[in-house]
Amino acid sequence: MDHVPPLTGTIVRVDSRQCEVLPDGQEKVQPALMRGKLFGERSNDKSPVAVGDRVDLEETNLGFSIEAVHPRRNLFSRRSAGGDTRRQPLAANVDQVVLVACFGTPPFSSLMTDRILVATSFADIPAFLVLNKVDQAKRNKIEEIATTYRQINQPLLLTSAATCEGVDELRDLLNGKLSVFYGLSGVGKSSLLNLIEDGLGILTREVSASLNSGRHTTTYARRYPLQAGGAVIDTPGVRSFKPYGIPPKELRLHFPDLSAVAGGCQFHSCYHRGEPGCYIPAAIEQGLIFETRYRSYVQILAELEEEYGAIR
Repeated sequence: MDHVPPLTGTIVRVDSRQCEVLPDGQEKVQPALMRGKLFGERSNDKSPVAVGDRVDLEETNLGFSIEAVHPRRNLFSRRSAGGDTRRQPLAANVDQVVLVACFGTPPFSSLMTDRILVATSFADIPAFLVLNKVDQAKRNKIEEIATTYRQINQPLLLTSAATCEGVDELRDLLNGKLSVFYGLSGVGKSSLLNLIEDGLGILTREVSASLNSGRHTTTYARRYPLQAGGAVIDTPGVRSFKPYGIPPKELRLHFPDLSAVAGGCQFHSCYHRGEPGCYIPAAIEQGLIFETRYRSYVQILAELEEEYGAIR
């Protein structure tokens, strides 16, 4: 009897109710059922699959089902929202995370930006920071925030969906790569993607003035192929983000600015929270570390200790 090779494919859409897959060698995206055994195998995950996952499929008279998830090259994830302590997978097997923040509304948040950068560092995924809506900010404010992240060698790009500033550069950044677009609701992710490629037709909505934040336009993660090569994964906008799974004692490793000056601390085991001989306050005074970055570190460390236990 001839051996029939397993049917495989790639997850291209995931939401709370539906999963879609592109079977290898086919051009049409198909709905697919997630087998119950997948939830048992990944019991600590809110969803057993993420956009970008490679999977084994079975085709029956009722359609496709996902039988198994292949080992991942990487996984971009977060802690589930609310009181749910499980991991929420966001995208798998990606080349980079494009973190979109903005000026105007919603206002730029150093803490939110740093939380996401910490998560990408922990996942060992390159991150690119896009500061959108530069047409809505004063130049000195733009330079202040941009300088904070350039100082840690964080790649960044200034953009405006309204004036098309930076759009060509962003298009070049995405060429040939699988990229995740991620950020707060209302920062302009969908507007930028629609400018990058005609025909995507991703819905956009006005920012809610009453909430001072965006409304959720994208309600599920979906992969969009790009004509120039590569693809982007557009994700639902978020109102909060907390990293998942980082041991509190390792957080300092994901703040390159703190790591760069930690040799000045009296003790190698210094966790930069007021320990005797900690060099960080002096480094802030000398302009080697921005105070906003240090505040982010202290806040994230407290959150991780609350979840995973205090450093001993």
